[in-house]
Amino acid sequence: MNTITFFSQIDSLAEPDVTVPVLREGEKVNLTCTAPAPCPSHPPNVIWAPALGGDVTQRTQMNADGTQSVSAILNFIPSFQHHELKVNCVSIHPLHREDKPLLSHKSVILSVEYPPKKTRISLSGLVWLGNNVTLTCQSNANPPAVHRWFLKRAGVEEELSISRVLSFTAAQNNTGEYICEAQNQYGAMNSTNLQITLPGISFTAFLSILAALLLLIFALLARLILMIYRRYKEPIRSETSQDQDIYANVSASAVKSQQLQLKPGEDKTCIINHEHTFKQSLFDESIYANC
Repeated sequence: MNTITFFSQIDSLAEPDVTVPVLREGEKVNLTCTAPAPCPSHPPNVIWAPALGGDVTQRTQMNADGTQSVSAILNFIPSFQHHELKVNCVSIHPLHREDKPLLSHKSVILSVEYPPKKTRISLSGLVWLGNNVTLTCQSNANPPAVHRWFLKRAGVEEELSISRVLSFTAAQNNTGEYICEAQNQYGAMNSTNLQITLPGISFTAFLSILAALLLLIFALLARLILMIYRRYKEPIRSETSQDQDIYANVSASAVKSQQLQLKPGEDKTCIINHEHTFKQSLFDESIYANC
């Protein structure tokens, strides 16, 4: 008797099952992705994308209910750069529908635990006598770090508070080197020391001095512009005055040269006074006038 086996048409596949253990930076782990194999003679190909620079091995296993499944095991060493990274497990079945392979996948977001990194202090506000100053400690850690503040003066380090933000009014008694420490169960990291110093005057006094200096500079600049303006005008006035004086001298000389001088006992001969300079030809001639 011949036995005919009918295979049901598969339109969709169940998504793979993904197992992710606790991920700690620097500790080697295995990520496991398991997909069902409805047709044992044509098992699916299970892959990880991205592979995170690790090694992937596949294995086929028999389940308790008699079905088979295929697992892809990704072995890698996580780092803080893998934290919150999305990875995909993809199952590619050789069974086709309309010349297209059947695919199923599942995505997971990795959570990697690691000690604090990149701890630093950010400063907001102007450091002037009497001003409000706010220091914020920033760090990259998972789980989030606990922050502690320290003040170092004259070689002595004093713990100030346990908080992420530190605020105070700038005064001489709180100057020195500020240090922030970020710590979780995997380690601790200190920030670079931030030196806080105060000028000898308050910010308001500084603004007053600055305003006075600006006014003084403005006054000096205005005076310089006025001096340049006057110096530019004086040559024009001098030249005009000189022209008027020359005209007056010439006019007076002309009138004087035309005066007639008569001496007692002389003929009625008018002699022209040669105080004004004429051409040489006029000096060589005798000029007479009948009066």
